[in-house]
Amino acid sequence: MDDRDLSTKKEKAGKRNLAAVILTQFLSAFSLNFVNIFLPFYIFRVSPYSQRETLLWVGAIVGLTTVFTALASPLWGALTHRYSPKMLYMRGMFTHSLMFFFMAFTTNLHMLFALRVVQGIFGGVSTAGMILISSGSKKEKQASNMGMFQAALTMGPLLGPPLGTFAAALLGYRNGFLAGAAFLFTAFIFAQIYVIDMPPLPKPVKKTGKRVLDRRIMIAWIVCFVAQIQLSFLPSVLPNVFKGFSMDEPTALKFAGLVVMAYTATAALGQFVWTRLARRFGVLRMIMFLLVMGLAFQALLALTRGIIDFTVVRMIQTGFAAGAIPLIISLFLDNPSGSTVGILNASRFTGMAVGPMLATAVVAFSSLGNLYLIISAITLLASLSFRYLFSPNKVSSES
Repeated sequence: MDDRDLSTKKEKAGKRNLAAVILTQFLSAFSLNFVNIFLPFYIFRVSPYSQRETLLWVGAIVGLTTVFTALASPLWGALTHRYSPKMLYMRGMFTHSLMFFFMAFTTNLHMLFALRVVQGIFGGVSTAGMILISSGSKKEKQASNMGMFQAALTMGPLLGPPLGTFAAALLGYRNGFLAGAAFLFTAFIFAQIYVIDMPPLPKPVKKTGKRVLDRRIMIAWIVCFVAQIQLSFLPSVLPNVFKGFSMDEPTALKFAGLVVMAYTATAALGQFVWTRLARRFGVLRMIMFLLVMGLAFQALLALTRGIIDFTVVRMIQTGFAAGAIPLIISLFLDNPSGSTVGILNASRFTGMAVGPMLATAVVAFSSLGNLYLIISAITLLASLSFRYLFSPNKVSSES
């Protein structure tokens, strides 16, 4: 076999591996959102406590999982320097599947909380998926491949919730949990067969100028965190949004799912499109463009007067904001460090946890318009810090 045939064979294997990782990540995200949508209803069904106490249990069981995922993500990234990323990736999927299986036969809220904590800790193994993507990609394709990976993560919340509620209503909660476990176990088997194994990452070399590098990671983390807040804040205050548009509750419930699906679709599309256009216009320039446009349309939400224009503006805003996250992560993938990728991955989960809490806290004491402007202001500050620290002069002086 000559060098050209060998190169072609490696390229085809790389594409198959990329498709396998993206598909298994989609199945994982889909399964988690498939179950999470009916989990609060299940908690109310089995809870022996009062309405108020049960609400507190819902917050703990549903919300704290993401917090544990954010805390564990850097650890899973660091473990890729000691263990095979594929092995870690598969362990995560298998554990999630096992937890859903146990949930199907669990009615004790303390046990349900413990199972969700385990899920949260193992949720950070998506970092290993990022490592599998970045290490198997050519430098010029790292940003676009990371965009496809992030789009797979975004498509899970798009398709999982409506199918999850339908399955729970049709098949019952127990069979809903078992269906989620089956989807994840399918992803586990698929990864075992098709994802290409790779050795642990080499241990990162300590460099001089560590303080500058740490500042860059910190600012990148903050910008990803703020972008994720833009993506995740809205569902917690959607009832207030519809009330502001004078919509009655039955109509609001019908529109809520459509609104969330619409802007989640544009978020996934944005992650796919902008990461490809970045090859032509440059990654840093594209990131700044997306941040500026995202905060501008975030502020425009305060000027909307009806559900249609609100939804259109929200769809455009998430299309811009979502595209910035994979591009920022791609800046650190030339010589990937598992801990660095894990830290940046944790920013997504932290944003998912903080977004709803920030939104409800602001709306409780102020207004929706002020919430939109506060998030825009936070994004502006993060964008200016990013622009300063990642300016061409700064980047070239570090290399």
